[in-house]
Amino acid sequence: MKVISVSNIKGGSGKSTTAAHLACALARRGKTLIVDMDMQGDLTDFSLPDLDLTALDESNVMSVLLGMKKISDCIRKTKHFDVLPSTLSLAKLTKYNPDSTSLCLQFKRSLEEVRKNYQFVVIDTPGSAKHELTTAIYNSELILIPVTPSKWTIRAVNLLLDEITQTETVFSQKKKIAFVPSWFGPSKKHRELLEKLKAIEEIPTLGEIPKSESIKAKTEKQESLKKDTNAWYAFDRLADETIALVDPENSISQIRL
Repeated sequence: MKVISVSNIKGGSGKSTTAAHLACALARRGKTLIVDMDMQGDLTDFSLPDLDLTALDESNVMSVLLGMKKISDCIRKTKHFDVLPSTLSLAKLTKYNPDSTSLCLQFKRSLEEVRKNYQFVVIDTPGSAKHELTTAIYNSELILIPVTPSKWTIRAVNLLLDEITQTETVFSQKKKIAFVPSWFGPSKKHRELLEKLKAIEEIPTLGEIPKSESIKAKTEKQESLKKDTNAWYAFDRLADETIALVDPENSISQIRL
């Protein structure tokens, strides 16, 4: 089981959109679980648009993080992938458990319970440096950083890289990291910003996700991308690139279902 986090501490970076459509592409290659650790719940809305809020309050990612429920009792199934949904109650997570280390270890134990059930896990993280972000980073082998053209892009990236470095130092781990550029146009300003990203040493920049109204529209409608469109191929390629980073020995043999 390979665990991938999609992270950026800047809002509007396409984090949840990237996680949703990447999960769809990975699910064509193997059983996939998506975990929504963002209290905003955008990935939960995309995956479970008809979910009853009462049921959500009883079984969600916070229940798992606090050890109140087993992860298998909180996972919902969809036609594409399985989902561990978020909840607004995550805003109170640190009130119930202020120790980020115990949260990291608790979620690690939970993932171990379902390790044999999934080939891929995709975690959507909050847009700030919270305990949920630390927990996701600790439990991931790869952190994908979606970036969009903005004057804050490089600063936000550096803040996230600092957070990743701190987590690596505390737990004596080394994480793989990659940039996923999205919505970059042909303008000189956009190209210069993209070159600055590519100049950051030891962090690969993966293929661009195109500026596409269809991606935005499909995401808002909680629908997967239409097969064989440019947007569909972009995320299909991203899935291949992701697998090549987390499982290079088996990346060539992945079978699209």
